[in-house]
This record gives sequence, C-alpha cells and structure tokens, in this order.
Amino acid sequence: MLAGLQHHDVRALAWMIGSPSLFEPSDPAWDGALLDDDWAAKELARMADLLFALDADPASLERCLGDPREPEPLGHCFERLVLFWQRLRSDVRTATRGLVVRSGGRTLGEFDVVALRQDGVIETLEVTVKFYLNLNPGLGIDGIIGPRAFDRMRDKHAKMASRQRLLGATAEGRRAIADWLERDCGWSGDSDALVIENLALSRGFVFHPPGCELFPSALSMHHARGRWQTERDPLPPGQWRTLAGREWLAPYRGPLATRDWPIDPRMPRMVAAVGGSEGDLRERERRFVLRPDSGLFAAAGLSREPVEASR
Repeated sequence: MLAGLQHHDVRALAWMIGSPSLFEPSDPAWDGALLDDDWAAKELARMADLLFALDADPASLERCLGDPREPEPLGHCFERLVLFWQRLRSDVRTATRGLVVRSGGRTLGEFDVVALRQDGVIETLEVTVKFYLNLNPGLGIDGIIGPRAFDRMRDKHAKMASRQRLLGATAEGRRAIADWLERDCGWSGDSDALVIENLALSRGFVFHPPGCELFPSALSMHHARGRWQTERDPLPPGQWRTLAGREWLAPYRGPLATRDWPIDPRMPRMVAAVGGSEGDLRERERRFVLRPDSGLFAAAGLSREPVEASR
C-alpha cells in the first residue's frame, strides 16, 4: 500500500500501522499483548480507503502532527500518529494520549494512548518507535543500542514489556482511566468495573553490520533493518539522501532535495539510497552513518570500531 501513497505524513501513518513489529510478539514476556504482523496486515487493509482519502486531503493529519520544522522527539510525533489512527477507527468512541498515573502526589507512569471502544471496553496501548544500532552482535541484545548511548534495547524491552504495559492492571491505572472517562466522556462508575485490554505496539529499524543474521530472541526475525557504517567509508555509488525528522519513519518517497527539517548534528546521520523518476524517488536501502569518535562503540563494549564491520 505504501507504494500508492504520496504524502509523507500519510505514508508515516500507514507505516506505523502496517510495518513489521520491532520486538518479537511470541516472546513470553509480552503474554500475547504485543500486536503481531498478521494483525498489522489486517488493520492496514481495513484502513486502506481512509488512508487514500487522507492522501488526497491530508490537512487533518498535518494539524494533528504539527509543524515538522519544529524540533521534537520523534517518539512524541509517533504517539500523535497512533492517537490519530485510534480516532479514525469506527469501533472507537474517543481516545487520548499521555494519561498520567499518580498516587499520593507521586507519578507512577503514563499511558501512551488510551481508547474507549464503542462496546465500552478500554484499550491501553503502550507504543514505541526505535532506531537501534547492532554494534556488537556477539553480545546479543546487550550489543544493540540507540543513536544515543544511554538508549539500550534491553532496557526498553524490559521496561515496555513489564511495568509500562501492565500499568492498566494496577488500581492506580484503573483510577486514572476512570477519572479520564468521567472528565471527558461523562462516564461515572466504579473503576473496578472497567473492562481493560492492555496492548503494545513496537516499530522501528535495527541497523546491522554486513552479513549479520544472528538476532537476539527479543527482536522479531521480520523487523525492518538496514546497515551501519562510519564516516570514514564512502557510501556505495548512487543517489543518497539524508533523512530528517519524520522522514525517519516511512520509507522515503519524494524529490532528492532536502527539506528544512531539523537534523541533530550530535546524532548519527540517517541516509537512504533512492532511485526512480526525477521528483518522485523511492527509498531502496537505508543506513546509519556514525562518526568514528562518537563513543557509541565504547558504549557497546568495544574498544574501537570493528574494521571489518564497516566494509
């Protein structure tokens, strides 16, 4: 379906719904809560007509996501995409994001997205979008880190699969949902009577060294993937385009010229090999380009960049 969509935000919305899971849904840690690729394919097909209508008139989605020239964490944009999708669902009455759970003045956590279905069931959806570097495959999940060294796959997987996903099963989480229903939906009742389904959705890319096919069990075998290299090695011949802001999400489609969207110079550079007709190029491959002195190799347990990994 992505091949038929043109607007960058609509493509990001379709990618959010239908791209492969980053984490492995059959992992017992999720207890069946992580939405799998079969679900994604069915949901994308169900949303097809709405997505093509949005592609013709994307103004409502653009308003929801805000100005792409304003710097913000990509995760916040991703949560707004998820919220927009929830509100498009015919079986959802209303939805919200960023619902904070407190107890005695202390913050216990936050629901990424909460939806009230037409049948009265509450869905909580813990979501993540990550772009990881598999810098030290010999360490398994411990060798996979984010473009900022403190962001580690092991930590995110453990936190998301346990404490964050299960927030809706706590008494405090139920009370927060009940307060939202009373405040915004006119509902009143006992929080213990709520029927709540706690779900999770993971999206993103992992960038591997060449030839790497050994993945930790927490990572889906079907995850979106690319290559990493350092700046000392030239990119392969062809047209390469630096991706900025929301362009990190869906595979790129558009002109070669870059947009005036923010790029953090402290982060590795995301680039895409593109080809096709002039003015309507399509992404064929994606890479992360690292500075050799970035400190990421040391964070992944390496004393220096593995020479063979960047070739």
